[in-house]
Amino acid sequence: MKKFVIFLFILLIPVFLTGCWNRRELNDILIIQAVGIDKNRSGEFKLTYQVLKPKVLKSPLNLPSSPQQKGVWCFSSTGKSIFDAIRNATLSSDKKLFWAHNKIIVINEKMAKQGIKDVLDILLRDHEMRSDAYLIVTSQDIEKFLDTTSPIESIPAKELENVIKNYFANAKTFPVRLYEFQKMSNTKSKTAVVPFVTTKSPLKQSSQTQMFYIEKMAIFNNYKLAGYLTHQQMRGFLWATGKIKSGIYPIKLREGLFSLELIQNSSTIDVNRKDGKAFFTLRIITETNLGEKHSNSLISSSLIEKIKKELSKSIKNDIQNTLKKSFELNCDILHLGDIYYSSYKKPLKFDKNSISVSIVVKPFIRRFGMMKE
Repeated sequence: MKKFVIFLFILLIPVFLTGCWNRRELNDILIIQAVGIDKNRSGEFKLTYQVLKPKVLKSPLNLPSSPQQKGVWCFSSTGKSIFDAIRNATLSSDKKLFWAHNKIIVINEKMAKQGIKDVLDILLRDHEMRSDAYLIVTSQDIEKFLDTTSPIESIPAKELENVIKNYFANAKTFPVRLYEFQKMSNTKSKTAVVPFVTTKSPLKQSSQTQMFYIEKMAIFNNYKLAGYLTHQQMRGFLWATGKIKSGIYPIKLREGLFSLELIQNSSTIDVNRKDGKAFFTLRIITETNLGEKHSNSLISSSLIEKIKKELSKSIKNDIQNTLKKSFELNCDILHLGDIYYSSYKKPLKFDKNSISVSIVVKPFIRRFGMMKE
């Protein structure tokens, strides 16, 4: 009897299995890799999509340098709203857009200056969108930008994603996902940074292929593009916010040129209030390796101290330049207001006369490479 009950139960299991009721076949969808958001001359929203070409991707003769063998193709649609533009894509395509693999969201610079809070609403609200897609800004024509022929990858969005994620090696940029941008913009500082990306030829000679280049970092204040940070100023931002990973610091002394590689870093910020003024203390500890030496001088203890002193000075200059830019734009780029509020539960008056930032750097040089003096 017991065996019969078990057998009957096994037979009934398929009755309760409904399968993939909401499945979508590959032949019925367009898999988006990147999307660009802009407005046309009539004021309507214009969306440009970079979608996969499965037939090319599975071909063994897929050559990234050949426009005919690109793994993607691009097309656009317009509408009175972003949602309307997305649905209008079905007017020119027999397949529906599939957003689950979207990697990049490209915002036009002009639109960014007007504000993108409403633009991002559907990307954060709709369940089909990916909030972990990377957000970037460009001044170039979005159609040409997304239709770039990459010399390395057959999918330009994949190469762009890899370039953005290389920040850990250069300490001059920072990748920002959509949900991270929203999180930064919702802080007391209301300030966020986003990579500003352009394309350029690999060589001076004319070429069909283009490479992506992170030219600078865009600063958003309350969802509006307020200005830009240079690579050096961005490095100051990374130091102050504790996000620096690695990078190279060229140190120039009378004895020669020395390149230090950052290998391990930490930073903390404390704040004290006195007489209505906020005093911030930024403490940085950095460990480096000597990666390059253009000098006839021997590595002595006195020379090491000079290099360390100059490294400390360079780090302080990066942070001070970022702070100066912050006051120029009236944007709390370093998020000092958030640190102040967490300690005193009061908003910080962001003014250079009421804020003081002191920087303490402790540098170490751990290794000197395989060369013997």
